Amino acid sequence: MTELLQSVTYGHLLPAAHSLLEAHTSNTKAHLIATGAAMEALARKFGGDPETWQVAGMLEAMLRGIKAPPELLGDIRAHYASRFGAQYPLNTMLRKCLYCVDELTGFIIAVTLVRPSKKIADVEVSSVKKKLKDKTFARQVDREQIKKCEELLAIPLDEFIQLTLEAMKKVAGNIGL
Repeated sequence: MTELLQSVTYGHLLPAAHSLLEAHTSNTKAHLIATGAAMEALARKFGGDPETWQVAGMLEAMLRGIKAPPELLGDIRAHYASRFGAQYPLNTMLRKCLYCVDELTGFIIAVTLVRPSKKIADVEVSSVKKKLKDKTFARQVDREQIKKCEELLAIPLDEFIQLTLEAMKKVAGNIGL
């Protein structure tokens, strides 16, 4: 399997990606926009193409509707490692980042929604880490997948949360937080 998206760009798909998001429910839409924003920030950190990584973070299974290349679908499927890991291994930085950040963006949205203000501007890294320790909070979130950032991305959990949180704050208006 080729490791495209490390050097190929698909930023031209961003307008179509945003159009697809308009057709989804607000919760799903917020998660996908947040994941796209976080992936864009991670691309800047790890030297990837920001728009390509943003597309990968935003679209997940919806790409067939815009005739996305199979390579992009493979990169997106890789973040479902338990389901597609053998076929789409975590063998590129884009795939590793998407694998780790997908669970984190959803978790940060949940943390935001239980705050009195329901504003992501009020969420801090310490708030996210505290909720990560509470196994009863958002129990469907795979905390181990989030913590894999230390191994797969070679960055501390605090830095990973901070980078993701800052990216999500930049799109707060778009995600209703």
